[in-house]
Amino acid sequence: MIKMNRLAAMAGAVWLAGTAMANAETLRFAYGHPPGSYFDIGANVFAETVKENSGGALKVRTFPLSLLNLMETSDGISSGLADIGALMTTLFPREYPHANLAMETAMILLQEEDLSQEMQGVLYGAAMTDFIINDCPECHREFAARNNVFTVGTASTPYSLNCTKPHVELSDVKNARMRISGSYWARWSQAMEASPVTVSGNEMLEALSQGLIDCVVLSVPDVYNFGMGDLVTDITTGVPGGIYVASLAQVNRNTWAGLSLDKREALLRGAATAAAEISMKYENGLQELKEKSRNGEIKARFHQAAPSLVEATRGFVDTDIDTLVGYYRETFGVSNGEETVAAMRARVSEWRGHLDGVSTAEELAQLYWDEILSDVDLATYGQ
Repeated sequence: MIKMNRLAAMAGAVWLAGTAMANAETLRFAYGHPPGSYFDIGANVFAETVKENSGGALKVRTFPLSLLNLMETSDGISSGLADIGALMTTLFPREYPHANLAMETAMILLQEEDLSQEMQGVLYGAAMTDFIINDCPECHREFAARNNVFTVGTASTPYSLNCTKPHVELSDVKNARMRISGSYWARWSQAMEASPVTVSGNEMLEALSQGLIDCVVLSVPDVYNFGMGDLVTDITTGVPGGIYVASLAQVNRNTWAGLSLDKREALLRGAATAAAEISMKYENGLQELKEKSRNGEIKARFHQAAPSLVEATRGFVDTDIDTLVGYYRETFGVSNGEETVAAMRARVSEWRGHLDGVSTAEELAQLYWDEILSDVDLATYGQ
């Protein structure tokens, strides 16, 4: 976690540089992803869309992996060091438990009938955005307590096993050191008799290169976004599942309050466009990587999880939903876990219908706007 004295000094420097960010024409957007990554591409789309939709009255300056790293983002947005940030809520479990519970409920996708692997991230990112905005007042209170405002979520593809040797059968996974990024993947690893290891996103490459971990449990495109493509030789899809939904453009609450309604709308339209761009890039990127593997353009080999591992995972999911609800109740005081799971099932079902025939980022962005964001009361939202 960022040291508060460092944060105070940096925030003070920002204050000395000019007027309050709430009234600034140019907003700072910080994200702990490197230049050229999907998040960087999406952030630049966000900046372009905000400028266009505000008629040039509002601009966004992007800071990839510089102003704030992943662990600094929550405090950095709260303090106003950044006006906007890509927030990975699972890194802050006590601050955002209701939002994290909704994300970990993505295991329900493994129980959906006739649901292919394709477009699962797109589906869950949209469903969770809809849930947070319309069904989760507790989520908004959590964000307000950290002085930030939610706009949209953008999602990875389902999490896979990205390893330095094959991990296909249940027996292959036993005792393997698995880098995980949330409690669902930790519990799955333990249930498979593997060893979960917590390593921050910015330290995955070093841990893998030094042999401290055997596998990174991660969305396949992020293996390459974070520069681990030369180290990973074997990728197993189909397990453990789970989708990471990031709060793409979390806005400092003071900044949001200082914007006109037209500028707030411009930010939401920009966020919708960027979220769609990133989610579709993850989906298309996964398909491209599979093709490159088949053609020998990358060294990683793709494997489908063996029946032994698939069956063990499905058995785990069937019982873990209750465990998940109990865990969040006992650890974080989340008392409506059952309602969250039911609401997310309903949103997933609804969005399966909305996404029928959708194949481009432009179509997805329009759906975000038409089905979710156009109904937001800009005068009261985030207040």
